[in-house]
Amino acid sequence: MNSPCGHPKRWRDSIDCGCKINLRLKVTARRQDKLHDLSSCFLFLPHPGDCLTVECCPGCGFSLAVPGFPQLAGADNLLQKAAERYAGKCGIAPDWRVVLEKNVPIAAGLGGGSADAGALLALLNRHYALLDGDELRDLAFSLGADVPFFLERRSAWVTGAGEHLEFLENLPPLPEILIVNPGFPVSAKWAFTHMDEKLISADDPAEKQAFISGRVNWQSFCRNDLAPAVFRKFPLLEILREKLLEYGAAAIQMSGSGSSLFALFEGGAAAAAQQMRAEFQSMGSLRIFTGGKEF
Repeated sequence: MNSPCGHPKRWRDSIDCGCKINLRLKVTARRQDKLHDLSSCFLFLPHPGDCLTVECCPGCGFSLAVPGFPQLAGADNLLQKAAERYAGKCGIAPDWRVVLEKNVPIAAGLGGGSADAGALLALLNRHYALLDGDELRDLAFSLGADVPFFLERRSAWVTGAGEHLEFLENLPPLPEILIVNPGFPVSAKWAFTHMDEKLISADDPAEKQAFISGRVNWQSFCRNDLAPAVFRKFPLLEILREKLLEYGAAAIQMSGSGSSLFALFEGGAAAAAQQMRAEFQSMGSLRIFTGGKEF
């Protein structure tokens, strides 16, 4: 294979990956490919976000370093798979040294790993421009259902298993967002396997229309069909939810397959974050984010 570093010869670039919360996650069907069809509102957030630095050096092969998280740098990491599949699709050598600065909690329902893979694909294609938009999206989807969303870094209504994206150009006024991660991971496979089958049904189109038109009722709109099973398994999430309500949240829901909760505030999110930090100071694993800041 030809080295990708022939065009350009050598380069170094960085990208902030961001994350997402699912303001709404409705499971609409089980699929024969073992995935699930969704109707979900993905809100892209620049913070918290991991940071990727990629250096192209001829003949160096692929390497991945994750300072502080060496267990994430194995061959099964999604970043290595993304790099190898991009190189294979384009007929080039994956001569890239990748350093991942990890800021997003792991297996937290915030799409951290998918954001990293999507950002890497976007960065590589920015330098080589060897795949058109459809090819890049297909490649991203082969890596994971959420990865295509992170190619664009724009909020979207997502259907299918993640392959159909309707980008939302004009978002309604959004409340302040506070994210609480309890510090333990939740397997997406577990969450989908154990969800209540009775919840699988078509979404209410009126909720999407209300969101798009700016007349959204956050309490009814913020839904997650995976949440009941996860809350039953992890009672701490209900304790955190009750505290967020006590501190003035207008709506609270779990993001993705968990374990992160997001709370919407009509003002006062930073004060609530400080109260949560003080209330649960003994929980060293608890992470709290709002307004681009970790408390």
